Amino acid sequence: MAHQLKRTFVVSLFVVLSCALQCVAQFGQQTPTPEHQKMGYFAGDWTLQGTMKISPNTPGSAFTSTEHGEWVSGGFFLETHSSMHSVLGDVRGVRVLEYNPADKIYTYNAYNSLGEHIMATGHVAENIWTWNSDAQLNGVIAKGRYTITVVSPMEYTFKYETPAAAGTWATVMEGKATRTQAGQSPAPQP
Repeated sequence: MAHQLKRTFVVSLFVVLSCALQCVAQFGQQTPTPEHQKMGYFAGDWTLQGTMKISPNTPGSAFTSTEHGEWVSGGFFLETHSSMHSVLGDVRGVRVLEYNPADKIYTYNAYNSLGEHIMATGHVAENIWTWNSDAQLNGVIAKGRYTITVVSPMEYTFKYETPAAAGTWATVMEGKATRTQAGQSPAPQP
């Protein structure tokens, strides 16, 4: 009986591997698209500075942050690690940015040392990246809009807004990011 189970397992494994190889041969290995490559702008080292508010009704406080972004092997995802010093204290975070060709949309998931999880979807038009997000902290989900305007290969501005009364948006964070090394990270390699 054990010998027969072993043989059935080996045959099943062979069938699965054979099907996987046929799929790769038939459809070829996927390569990153030009949309994936646009994410390369955010690769490398950045310094961010600006002001942020705990809520739309509180005064703004200065913050600084550093970020390091690099491609995950294969060139489909860009992973960024951040370290921010603000009124909230020292906050560490990680986010993964991707492009979904089937839905023609950018997505990212971010996690930080405050226990916050942010999920966002975004689009690019010219030099403006617009992200709509849901941030979850302590079971509460807060919606937001994050806008990045590319000023040059070495600088971008950003603004984070939350919903306010009567369908308007209130700015709770804004500032500028500067690349701390010349050039941008190379295009992703398959």
